[in-house]
Amino acid sequence: MKLPGLSGFSWTAPGESPQDAPQLRERRRAPRADCAGLKLVARQRRQLGIIHLRNLSSDGACGITDLPVAVDSIIFLELKKSHFYAAHVKWTRNLTIGLELARSMLPTTLEELVGQAASPN
Repeated sequence: MKLPGLSGFSWTAPGESPQDAPQLRERRRAPRADCAGLKLVARQRRQLGIIHLRNLSSDGACGITDLPVAVDSIIFLELKKSHFYAAHVKWTRNLTIGLELARSMLPTTLEELVGQAASPN
């Protein structure tokens, strides 16, 4: 559909070229690995919950949980059987949360978790 008078419409400000537009920069320190379907136990104070991961990196994770968490709080994730790792809640949006691990995960641990997500079990 053509609208009269909008043929020369530009998304940049007058005098700017598209090359002058600000570039988006990558905020993540480590590349993400898709691990949809992986479920981890999450613990906060006296509450236990499950987090359904979307993606995972050596420094953080993103997932969906019904555990009530606030930004800047600390939760613990069971990345290995009976070993909980501290994670800082960086952001929340509805039930989705973004986490930054207190210590970077070993590459072997990351590969194991991504492998668990990829397996059909």
